[in-house]
Amino acid sequence: MFTIQLMVTCRGMGSGVQVKIDKYPDICPQCHHAAEMRQVGTGHKSVTPNSGDRLEIVIQCPRELCQKFSVATYFRALTTVGAENYSYHSSKPQQLKDRSFSLTILKISPDFCEIFNQAQKTEQQQWGMVAGPGYRKALEFLVKDYLCGLDPAKKETILATLLGNLIANHIDHPKIKAMATRATWLGNDETHYLRKWVGKDLDDLKNLIELTVHWIEIEEHTKDVVEDMPEGKK
Repeated sequence: MFTIQLMVTCRGMGSGVQVKIDKYPDICPQCHHAAEMRQVGTGHKSVTPNSGDRLEIVIQCPRELCQKFSVATYFRALTTVGAENYSYHSSKPQQLKDRSFSLTILKISPDFCEIFNQAQKTEQQQWGMVAGPGYRKALEFLVKDYLCGLDPAKKETILATLLGNLIANHIDHPKIKAMATRATWLGNDETHYLRKWVGKDLDDLKNLIELTVHWIEIEEHTKDVVEDMPEGKK
């Protein structure tokens, strides 16, 4: 535990005390680089009706190209009633960042890229419970746009078919099918009260979406090479 000096402000009364925090942030919330964030000045402790004991510390990124200030928030752990021990929660302001997609995926489904990044920004703002349905929606756009590109004549049928059935009956590539199927399972869990896949979380869903994207890219690149270099050509 680190010991820091701070000014306590509670119900209009102020005094100097010492408290313990578990860590300083090790990633700058604005430039997103790993860095040993440094404390600037004293901290501020307050009691709020909904969140209990809250500690805020002004921090600064030490990187020469950043040097920006942020506020790190800590909360006193419920297991340390009566003790001045605080655990790190988050830092603000946070510069939200997008996930960059290849030209292949952007061409297949620009809507998927946009929806995925909206879900990611929601998660970055600590709204993880509503980010899941966003990732699930992004997956559906990716799969349907991909299949529409493969067979434009069946677009109306593809768009009207439930995602699970669509993957099972219209995707031939075994790895795309395997990853998209499992991503759908976890995506559905994010939209329902009861979860079927206990022990799996948002990171698992995102990983399966990334694997689906990966195998679609591999399949598309392979197809491009075969078309560019057909067998029998001298």
